[in-house]
Amino acid sequence: SIRTLATPGCPGCHTGCHIHTYMLSLVAARRPAPPLAPCPAVCSALRDAPRVLHLDRRIAAPNVVRLPMPAAALDAARAAFDGAIRPHLERNLIEDLEAQPVPCSQLRSAYGNFFVMRGGSSTDESKRHSSDLAWISVDDMPTWEAFRKIFDLSGVADAVRPLVDCDEGIRLYSSFYVVRSRCASANLHVDWGDGVGTNAFTLLAPLEDYSGVDDFQLLYEASAAREAVAGGVGGGDGGLAQYRYRLGEAIVFGSHFYHSTEPGASAGGAAAPHVYLCFTFGSDRASFFEEHIAPTISGYQSRLLVAADGSVRL
Repeated sequence: SIRTLATPGCPGCHTGCHIHTYMLSLVAARRPAPPLAPCPAVCSALRDAPRVLHLDRRIAAPNVVRLPMPAAALDAARAAFDGAIRPHLERNLIEDLEAQPVPCSQLRSAYGNFFVMRGGSSTDESKRHSSDLAWISVDDMPTWEAFRKIFDLSGVADAVRPLVDCDEGIRLYSSFYVVRSRCASANLHVDWGDGVGTNAFTLLAPLEDYSGVDDFQLLYEASAAREAVAGGVGGGDGGLAQYRYRLGEAIVFGSHFYHSTEPGASAGGAAAPHVYLCFTFGSDRASFFEEHIAPTISGYQSRLLVAADGSVRL
């Protein structure tokens, strides 16, 4: 699913830079990148940040790729959700939060400890009531470690490693569930600032099969500069396209990816919302984290995160 990106302006590169093609092929094969010796012909798209890469042949947008989500990882995430969170949703957890002055709550269980934050539209306060979006994040280090194991099971870190500037390896920042049962209005936004490029990513993977509804998927802004690909998820006309979530598949994206929940609703209503496993992760370089990554994720979707240097922040 990886597309070669021609970089004719790169010194010493042929059209369709061999180094660039090789590195993107590693993403497709889910293989870690080997160290590269300094070379003046190294493709500028790999050398300079921020990167804006078209990674996936079926999604006409920058810095986004689909990756397999192993059943073992999803099973572990689903077991924690079913044990610790689902019973509360069936007792109107999200609706009850809306009545509180500060719409948040703590959930404590043998399956892990979690923090619930009612997000609404997340980035547009005027659309707060257009959605019942909530983030349910890990809320102590034992739970964080349990989700770190799920992240490791996914193999995602190895898959994106060729795209991330790291000293030692990919750092997992935060882990949570995205939960929603309705959305009345689209809210196009990006998760990361332009300076991030492919040095930090968001992963979304559905816990169940939500193919029974035609809408309530993910909308994204297609890149006008890209050609439509036959059989692809969306064309390249610069308009909005739909990505349909698939059980066993994760969508992973960095900066420049404009997206929104598609208006619609879950078949089961608020007691049976659509639930997505979500990770944020990326570079382990502390200075880059403080400048570009921390402003996005510090104290917003989770009140516990691990910084690029491995320190725990509350």
